[in-house]
Amino acid sequence: MKHINMITTFHQEGLELYGQRFLDSFATHVDKQVKLFVYAEDCQPINPDPLQITIYDAKQALPELTAFKDKWKDEPKANGICPFPEKRPRDHHKKFKWDAVRFANKVYAVFEGVKKEADWCVWIDADTYVHSAWSHDELSELLPDDKWITYVGRGKGSQTWPECGFYGLNLNNPTANTFLEIFQSHYVYANEGIFKLDE
Repeated sequence: MKHINMITTFHQEGLELYGQRFLDSFATHVDKQVKLFVYAEDCQPINPDPLQITIYDAKQALPELTAFKDKWKDEPKANGICPFPEKRPRDHHKKFKWDAVRFANKVYAVFEGVKKEADWCVWIDADTYVHSAWSHDELSELLPDDKWITYVGRGKGSQTWPECGFYGLNLNNPTANTFLEIFQSHYVYANEGIFKLDE
């Protein structure tokens, strides 16, 4: 049987808007064999099932995240300002595409979450609501053993953009581990990594 861990994070506003609702729905509907690791930033969620859900203080558990945010907090290109608007005339104003500081929480939560023993590590956005029973077998079908990654696609042919609110990494696959090393290096060496990307 696959050992599946799921990872998420949120801050105080997120806790109030959707985070607690997500935790409660997860504990109610997700198979108890599936574990959830939560990195809570400056907030104190109520844990509806401590045997299934583990909640960490993000600032204590993710020191590399804090260092990244401190380093880039005053840099416009890391906070939603497109560094090359002439290259992106149609969407340079879409701040989320260049807001590395804002979205670093989910990235660093994954970097830490994959260290925990599991066959698959699945990122799930905390604004998710689990509305009905989700068995281990049903979730396992979304995580095929012969693949290194799985995600929800959007756009033409469902391949244009990945929906990064739900994706899984097969930690038994060498390609997934190579990807994680490259992914993390893009943040550690951000000027040669994420800031060289188009968005």
